[in-house]
Amino acid sequence: MKEPDALKTIGEVSKVLEVPSHVIRFWEKKFFSLNPIQKNKGRRYYSSNDIALLTKIKKLLYDEHYSIKGAQKLLSKSKKLNEDDLLVELKILQKKIKKFI
Repeated sequence: MKEPDALKTIGEVSKVLEVPSHVIRFWEKKFFSLNPIQKNKGRRYYSSNDIALLTKIKKLLYDEHYSIKGAQKLLSKSKKLNEDDLLVELKILQKKIKKFI
């Protein structure tokens, strides 16, 4: 069983965020602050911070209806996620991850 803070594969992140993995790969090309670890043969591993950023991107694009450019501008203005927002996102994600473990 994985630790909640362990690195996650793109498949695991896809299930947690309920977004197809090809969308996550597309977001990596558009949002340069999203930079997962790539190991053996290009396999991607996402940290808790990466997952929190992906959650923020999904929220901006899907819930708040930002365009990709608009979301890029907003995220570049606040390069570092607010610590309070990050903690809230991590708690939500940990609950979702526990369902899959």
